[in-house]
Amino acid sequence: MKNIMADQTKKFSGKMYLLRPPTLRILAQMLNPTKILLSDDGHLRDWRGLAELIGIDMLAIQNFESQSDPFKALFHHSLKNLAVLEVITIFEKMDRYDIIDDTQALFESDLSLQNECPNLSLKSFENETPVTIDDSEHIKESGSLLQYDAFILYAREDQEFVNEVIDKMEGEYGLKLCLKDRDLIAGLPFEHQAVTELITNRCRFVVPIFSPNFLNSEENKFFVNFTEALGIEKGCRKVVPCVYQSCSLPKSVSYYSRLDYTKRSQYWDFWSKMNKSLEKPASSLHTEQISKTDLKVKSDVAIREKKDPTSSFSSKEVESAAELFNNAPNEETKSKNWLKRIIKKPKKKIQKEKALAC
Repeated sequence: MKNIMADQTKKFSGKMYLLRPPTLRILAQMLNPTKILLSDDGHLRDWRGLAELIGIDMLAIQNFESQSDPFKALFHHSLKNLAVLEVITIFEKMDRYDIIDDTQALFESDLSLQNECPNLSLKSFENETPVTIDDSEHIKESGSLLQYDAFILYAREDQEFVNEVIDKMEGEYGLKLCLKDRDLIAGLPFEHQAVTELITNRCRFVVPIFSPNFLNSEENKFFVNFTEALGIEKGCRKVVPCVYQSCSLPKSVSYYSRLDYTKRSQYWDFWSKMNKSLEKPASSLHTEQISKTDLKVKSDVAIREKKDPTSSFSSKEVESAAELFNNAPNEETKSKNWLKRIIKKPKKKIQKEKALAC
């Protein structure tokens, strides 16, 4: 549907923050994937185009781009205060009629529910209350809570080894770890709830540091079981076991491949293996680099157009960064051309020698 009827304007006059979490998650799933092709008017067709059209500056967009859920960061930064009708109009400019078709009924249902129950508290995504010491600052900078590479579960008696893990993973490899004793803010009324929320939505992995002392803690065993169930439910790798001291592992964990500090060897680096087990996949980093380059190219062209409106070099004619990379000559092509030149040279010399002989 390309136009919203005038009599429907009132239905969609409510603000975006009134939409229910399932509706917002659908929007995130449809807008977060990078779109290469531009709209007819030259707008990006993913969350970046939405950010540009509501007036977000380039620096903020680059900050959102580093988040695991850019749409969510954009939502909490400024999108939540826009009227739903405004956002639908922007989707039209982006040629994203698929989003309008899939969500218009949900928009109407969510807003009508709020009109019927004005005192109903609707939370966007999960609870955005800060629970770690860095959350408040991160919300100011990017509009979302801080995301972590791993949550570390350990016994207090093993603090010395945990300190070494922190020094290596954060200091040398640049990962971001979350530790309950170090990172949770004081005064949380339900500490267990805060930890389960972090494990579920904000930490890519959980690393239990197994030792005899660790197994004496019922709390640690609960969080390990919770994370295993979560990984099965989501169908992903969630638990990364680390054996610090020899102990009898729980049966469920004994089937996992693990990091074993007790079996260190000169033939492999324990810390490098831990880093590779926790780091982001190379494909996601490559996509992130391409999307940042693509955004910078489009920004530079837009600035050039403002300076020289008569220029024939327009943003519509610019290929995406991915297309530029794909169309560039690769090393194999270069080597073939080089070999052809080498092969051709002797033939030319032979022809000259024959001509002189005649």
